[in-house]
Amino acid sequence: MGIDLGATWLRAALADERGRLLFKRVERTELSQEGLEQQLVYIVRALLSEAGLRRPGAIGVGAIGPLDVRTGEILNPPNLPVERVRVAEVLEGAFDVPVYVLNDCTVACYGEAIFGAGKGLDNLVFLAIGTGIGGGAIVDGHLLVGRRGNAVEVGHLVVDARGALRCGCGGRGHWEAYCSGAGIPRFFRWWAARKGLDKRELAGITGKPLQELTAKDVLELCTSRPELLRAFLDELAVLNAAGLANLINIFEPELISVGGSVALANFELLIGRAKRFLALYAYNEVPEIIPSPLGGEAVLLGAIALALRPPESLK
Repeated sequence: MGIDLGATWLRAALADERGRLLFKRVERTELSQEGLEQQLVYIVRALLSEAGLRRPGAIGVGAIGPLDVRTGEILNPPNLPVERVRVAEVLEGAFDVPVYVLNDCTVACYGEAIFGAGKGLDNLVFLAIGTGIGGGAIVDGHLLVGRRGNAVEVGHLVVDARGALRCGCGGRGHWEAYCSGAGIPRFFRWWAARKGLDKRELAGITGKPLQELTAKDVLELCTSRPELLRAFLDELAVLNAAGLANLINIFEPELISVGGSVALANFELLIGRAKRFLALYAYNEVPEIIPSPLGGEAVLLGAIALALRPPESLK
């Protein structure tokens, strides 16, 4: 059983020993500790009922953080109004099987290594650009987990030492504050004000006030009016290049696989354009950088890989 536990959606799937998805369910995430803990048990039972089974062989969970991997708990997540979620405890209590809980992007990286483009590679980085930015890494064949399970939080790498924008975590200059789905509209508003662009003109083009623009709106505007916003795209590309170069310089990967809804929908605009600037920042050899072949299923497939073949650090 694999579970992708996000702040908005809870997704679960039952797979066979080859990792093939047999049954799958998607539900909106409950927004209370008690409700979410009950929902985790319910969604597993519902899938087992569909399959005519009493319990799974094991359960892998890719979850939002911060985590305590030692107890399998989510602790004070910024995007859920709860203090903790006892993921491993409630699932082990309900089904009496091994439960493995890791950060969702770490799990996605593991899934890429087992089922995706990272097969056979000892050094791999997974980068997710969605509402936020996250990452996972395998170095010399070892999945990096960290002391409490929160290693490779790459969205909080500093890409702007001036710290013009504040990240959702409270820090300044973080990659996520500028280049994530939540960050791109804020960065665009700050950039437009700095450049003295007419707010009414931009609102006339987009049909929305600047405060209501989403990342999708901003990137569509960049595509439709490249002559007006080429400089913005270049600044965005430079920041993404700085972030990618940090990954290359720190982990020296053979491959960077990119997932997340924002990056997958705008790969050339965000990542392809950033590649033009990588030589300015990368010390190590630039590896191949590709959209993840696992697409939107990366965390779910990674959770299944976790249940099937838990890494040594979790056994």
